[in-house]
Amino acid sequence: MTDAKAPIKIEISYKTVIFTVLLLIGIWFLIQIREIIIVVFLALLLLSALLKPVELLTAKKVPRLISVLLVYIFVIGLIFLAVSIIVPPLISQSSDLFSKLPQISSIINEFLIFHDIPVENISEVIARQIQSIAGDIIRLSTRIFSSIFLTLTILVMTFYLLLDWKKFLKFISSPFSPKQENRIINFVENLQGGLGKWVRGQVALSLIVGTLTYIGLRILGIPYALPLALIAGILEIVPIIGPIISAIPAILVGLTVTPAMALAVAALFLIVQQLENNLIVPMVMSKVIGLQPPIIMIALLIGAKIAGVGGAFLAIPSVIVIKIVLREILVEDQDLGRRTTAQPFEKRAGRKVQTAGSRGRSASSDTKVLVS
Repeated sequence: MTDAKAPIKIEISYKTVIFTVLLLIGIWFLIQIREIIIVVFLALLLLSALLKPVELLTAKKVPRLISVLLVYIFVIGLIFLAVSIIVPPLISQSSDLFSKLPQISSIINEFLIFHDIPVENISEVIARQIQSIAGDIIRLSTRIFSSIFLTLTILVMTFYLLLDWKKFLKFISSPFSPKQENRIINFVENLQGGLGKWVRGQVALSLIVGTLTYIGLRILGIPYALPLALIAGILEIVPIIGPIISAIPAILVGLTVTPAMALAVAALFLIVQQLENNLIVPMVMSKVIGLQPPIIMIALLIGAKIAGVGGAFLAIPSVIVIKIVLREILVEDQDLGRRTTAQPFEKRAGRKVQTAGSRGRSASSDTKVLVS
């Protein structure tokens, strides 16, 4: 006869219920404000890129407001310079390209027919695509205005953070004790420093990719090599699809020369992209932010798998944040462990001192009795 198993009793305290409810509410709230979180994160990235030059100017006795304005003017001037270099040649080349579209489509059709490749008439395909693009102009315009508003919001937020960065750190740490206040300030500064290194790494990657693209296009003899290389360098900040988008105008320019030249340009961008993914990005980022190349590649793959282009863009900054958070947690655990191990020793030492003192007092009392 087997003994009946005792029923398992699970007790859930009201504290556990309250904690679970608050946790779910917190997660729901974060999901609702995810766009705001992304804006704040992008503002922190821009802050990390611009804080160092602002601090350098401030150290040279330039007023804080003037320092921030000078850095903003310099950055905006660089952007306008890049646009002035890129846009006019692209407009000219685009008009030439559209004028040659019938000739290009005829050449492609003849090539496909000669090799017995069944395909629709290229002219009809191009016409349909143009109609499709025209139908999406309103939606595209809405996205452009939304992006402009988002960019202005990030710029304004970053401006005020740069202006009162020390006050901002003091504000977010003021509710805590002095010891925790210093720790929070150090944590935020480490976070800002790590993200700043990532931004500088991205700038280095853009320069390397732009230079390689320019050299390759010059060797091939492609017109407007400089603006096309600038496009490749700027779009380097967009993972996965950035190099693909930058290759499209270069391939179209190659088509205005010959179809074979377009294939050569496509091969060039493919080679640069492979070098970038497998060699340049891991090497540069590992030196700049102190992460091993395999970790960087795994982070990029995970980010792209979870959230596509945005996930790949935020993959390495997220790893930097996780690394700094884990380091802070480990340091706190080590401090707690040292305090825990030191406490029994102090108690034992206190007991020894107390015992010795009591013995001393008893001995002195005995001496007094004998003397008397």
